[in-house]
Amino acid sequence: MKNNPLRFKFSDCVHIYYKDSSCNLCASICPIEETITQEDYKIIVDFEKCVSCGACAGICPSEAFSFENLDFYGLHKKLVEQKQNTLSCKRDLPCLSAFNIEYLIATVLKLQEDLVLDIGHCSKCEIGNLLERIKNLAEEANYVLEQIGSEFRVRLEELKIQPESKQENDRRSFLKRFTKTAAGLTFWALMPEIPVKEENEEDTPKNIVEEKVRLKKRKALIEALNSLNIPEEKQKEIKFSVEKISFTSDKWIDNYRCTNCSVCYNICPTGALKPGAERLQILFEPALCIKCRVCHEVCPEDCLHLKEELTLNTFLNETEILAKHIMIPCEECMIPFSYKGDTTLCPRCRELEDEIRDLLQIGE
Repeated sequence: MKNNPLRFKFSDCVHIYYKDSSCNLCASICPIEETITQEDYKIIVDFEKCVSCGACAGICPSEAFSFENLDFYGLHKKLVEQKQNTLSCKRDLPCLSAFNIEYLIATVLKLQEDLVLDIGHCSKCEIGNLLERIKNLAEEANYVLEQIGSEFRVRLEELKIQPESKQENDRRSFLKRFTKTAAGLTFWALMPEIPVKEENEEDTPKNIVEEKVRLKKRKALIEALNSLNIPEEKQKEIKFSVEKISFTSDKWIDNYRCTNCSVCYNICPTGALKPGAERLQILFEPALCIKCRVCHEVCPEDCLHLKEELTLNTFLNETEILAKHIMIPCEECMIPFSYKGDTTLCPRCRELEDEIRDLLQIGE
């Protein structure tokens, strides 16, 4: 659609930071077949097929998808300021699945009451059934809220809220005249006064080592968690299973296998992994992690691993030292390498030495 309000900024996609990333969440969640595809390493959006439901924006870890006319951080702030504890696809969002898990948690914590998601229209939704995704969002949000000790939850109810607009009759006729694609655009049809850009903005080249993604959803979540004023000792007792949360993680590195090659923190999309102490340490800040797994996939020694648990204090306050290195020159080639206390030969020279030894054995 020429005036489609969905925007995709490929320079913020994790595939920019590591082209062979396994992330395909946007394509897997899209309810319209062949709308989001991958060619080589690049994510391609067919805006002619796109119905602007926003499910891709809700699930993208790096906020590469967005709407020009809908600011999710602004919606979160509006809900809190107006003490609105309901969300509907007919009034607030094109689809409930567009509201990211971090915004859901942050909104409940700031409202200090239950947040009700109106799923009354899901059974007859014409853009594709995303109810399972909405249920998963509520389940994950409630797990986090329970672990924090909050008494409030995300609830699903069939409220069947109708649009707060005199154009309701126009909406009904709109739906009758068109099929799937038109149904997805009815949310935007109620806002004709908002200008929409004709074309996507061109992405500019990006220095992936120096330019990292900064997330509004993470800002909202951290603001909400800090507003609870939970004592630090209590924060250390609050634990999350890393397997049960999708938006962050905690990690450990096998220090013996790590070569300090620097690839992991150079390509980290958010800077959650970073160098420390004159590049002799690898640091990790869970508050910036988006659990994209790029660092795990790119590590040549496969020495990065997820921890089983993450504490609230670690998430909010800590920058962990995952690995420490002592760099010495190899006694053969003089190239510096990470010394492990067992040999003064670098891995490359050791491998060469092993190959020579094997050749000599073959000769004998």
